Amino acid sequence: MLAPAVQLLLGILLLAYASDWLTEGCARAARRFGISRFVVGALVIGFGTSSPELFTSVYASLRGSGGIAVGNAVGSNVTNLALILGSAVVLFPASIGRVELRNGGVCLGITLLAWWSMRGGEVARWEGVLLVLVFLAYLWYSVRNHEGVERREERGRILLPTTAGLAGVLLGSMLLVDSAAELARAFGVPESVIGLTLVAFGTSLPELAVSLVAARKGYSSMLIGNVLGSNIFNLTLVLGSAALVGALPVDEAGMRGMLIAILATAAVLLPMGLRRRLGRGEGALLLCGYLLFLWLAYS
Repeated sequence: MLAPAVQLLLGILLLAYASDWLTEGCARAARRFGISRFVVGALVIGFGTSSPELFTSVYASLRGSGGIAVGNAVGSNVTNLALILGSAVVLFPASIGRVELRNGGVCLGITLLAWWSMRGGEVARWEGVLLVLVFLAYLWYSVRNHEGVERREERGRILLPTTAGLAGVLLGSMLLVDSAAELARAFGVPESVIGLTLVAFGTSLPELAVSLVAARKGYSSMLIGNVLGSNIFNLTLVLGSAALVGALPVDEAGMRGMLIAILATAAVLLPMGLRRRLGRGEGALLLCGYLLFLWLAYS
């Protein structure tokens, strides 16, 4: 039993460090090619920090662990909103602008779309195609509506961290999925529950690190953009790509997690629209919601 636990820890640590390299490489590439700060925060960093979810869910689908693939995508969204955003705004309250509010609405709509795709007990391949197309449409719209300022950087400063980060994320994802599946079988816990909680927490570590740093520096737009962007990627590119490999089964735990993701998104969006800020009170409620989510997952 020690070997899978050690492998799980190594996978989580590798994902955390490799995602930081990958994110830095993506951010440098974005600046090099003239992408705006908002796109760097909401799209480039959001995609970089969601890369563990992408590779983990696709690899899980390839090895026949569809429950982990679904649980990882859904559980990561709950973790991002309830644990990560909640922790960040408890420490550093965040102001909300029009762009953040608009993306919050998009995130809620995509969350409802993902729930609809799971309604029949699985995410079929054609629904995976639909989710990936929605991701491409969101990416096109976001880049098209933001101008950038070009800055030149050396190719090596872009390629080295990006390549090293990508390789590390791939290896970390494989370690995490293999060990999580083995632990689930050993303790008789459904793979979907392991994916919703343990795997989702591990793959969300990059979002946690980036969000806390952004909040501490007062970059509210980057904080909100990273969380919302990551959640949009998880339910479009991540879930859709995993479904393209093969239809993903969705059990009762997965549907329950999806409903909690909808409630968490709405709970964040409401104060964003009414008060145009997320304060310590909202953060405390989100953290309590995450504890409730864990209790429901294992009850």
